[in-house]
Amino acid sequence: MQNYIDILRQQNYELVKELGLFKRRAGLSFSQRHILYHIENKAGLSIQELSDFLQVEHSTMSRNIKKLVQSGLVDIYQDEKDKRRKIITLSPEGEARLAEATASINQTLSKVLDVLENEEIETVISGLHTYCEALKGNS
Repeated sequence: MQNYIDILRQQNYELVKELGLFKRRAGLSFSQRHILYHIENKAGLSIQELSDFLQVEHSTMSRNIKKLVQSGLVDIYQDEKDKRRKIITLSPEGEARLAEATASINQTLSKVLDVLENEEIETVISGLHTYCEALKGNS
């Protein structure tokens, strides 16, 4: 079992490195892209809900959101229904930068898919889906 763990850990590192996930894209770091992606896809989140969803400390998320606000990438609004709650949204600049970063990542993925056969692509997608589901069940 330890051998599988070692191989899987190594493959995770290789995947991140080869996809250039930590490379800055559109001037955004990996963590900034990750946060912006989830703000875009989970409308109406508060800082606490976002930190819970991404499994990071509230203080860490607060610092990240503060930097994104200062950079003009996100806006914070008071919830109309609950005045104690603040909702995070992408600013127009945040939407544009996330779209640019996504296009860059899509270009990288497209180059990867160009060297694979359809059956191989389906195998990769199926395997990654199974792997992600197993991770969700054990986190």
